[in-house]
Amino acid sequence: MSFKRIESQSQLDALCAELAQRQVIAIDTEFVRQRTYFPKLGLIQINCGQQLYLIDPLPMTDWQAFNAILSNANIIKVIHSCSEDIEVFKSALNSQLAGFFDTQIAEAFCSGTTALGLAVLVERYCQVKLDKGHARTDWLQRPLAEAQLSYAADDVRWLLDVYQQQQQSLSDKSELVINDVDAIINKKYEPLNAELAWRDIKSNWQLTSRQLAVLKELVEWRLNQALTRDLAVNFVVNERSLVLLAQRQPTSLNSMKNIPGIHPMEIRKHGKAMLECIKRAKSLDISQCPEKVKRLSEQPRYKTIYAQAKAKLQSIADANDVSIELLASKRQINQFIAYHWQLLPWSQEKQPELAVGWRGQLVNQALLDIVLCEQ
Repeated sequence: MSFKRIESQSQLDALCAELAQRQVIAIDTEFVRQRTYFPKLGLIQINCGQQLYLIDPLPMTDWQAFNAILSNANIIKVIHSCSEDIEVFKSALNSQLAGFFDTQIAEAFCSGTTALGLAVLVERYCQVKLDKGHARTDWLQRPLAEAQLSYAADDVRWLLDVYQQQQQSLSDKSELVINDVDAIINKKYEPLNAELAWRDIKSNWQLTSRQLAVLKELVEWRLNQALTRDLAVNFVVNERSLVLLAQRQPTSLNSMKNIPGIHPMEIRKHGKAMLECIKRAKSLDISQCPEKVKRLSEQPRYKTIYAQAKAKLQSIADANDVSIELLASKRQINQFIAYHWQLLPWSQEKQPELAVGWRGQLVNQALLDIVLCEQ
């Protein structure tokens, strides 16, 4: 199947009129995200079953008709490993999304194998080996070579075949796939709260309450800088530098320069701003500082409770013919335990993933009986 290029607004509008009549299409994106905070959309690939389309987004000015396709729950959009593509549609097109079916998630229901790449699925279902030679293409360059366009087209060329064969195995679990994708979409579309960004710093558990206050100020400042300048956060200031500043809390540029591990360029560009962050945090009353982070793995009963929870989840997975990896990851189990043990900062989050949706219906009460035992 050859591909057709969509390179003008009139062509895009005509394509959207055609896609609006379809029940199922395959979709993918190519983008660039090296130093920027937001991904830069370079290409959209569509397979409507009879024709492949490659949409050049650079000349387009009106995405209303295309966004109507993306938000139409009655048109199934088959995609593979959707997480980054969702970010692209959100940031580049300001889209609302519904009706997405992820073949990677579906395969976990079909075979119990998680995180399989597209090339593996295409070979498994279609006996075709994909050429991945152009994975590092700069998708914003123009013109794109024919070989690059063919590579991009291959990302949707067999997706509908994979989808149709998966449907035969999924039976009544097909809706669960869409529900899992909806959960990913909802998470990606949650409002960004810069004040809570410090929670994502992996070594935050090493810091005291006062040091966490400094880290909180620094991370919030860095994220706002990244958003304003559209720059990846570590290209503003490296995460390790922020942790060092929180630990050492310098009061001058000279003392900041004496901290090993902080790049001089970071100090030249942002030293004064970071000193202001440190000053604000140090002026807080200790009652206003974040509580020290408690590591779940260091809690006395954690290993026993985790083992009991994992065993119970395995029996539930077996009884419902799903893999344990699909039902509950280690991260999800830990999230559930930490939430109900009221360990900060997890206890301040919304309901854990194993308490909602189809997973919640299967496991929530059983896990509560284990996790809250003797609490």
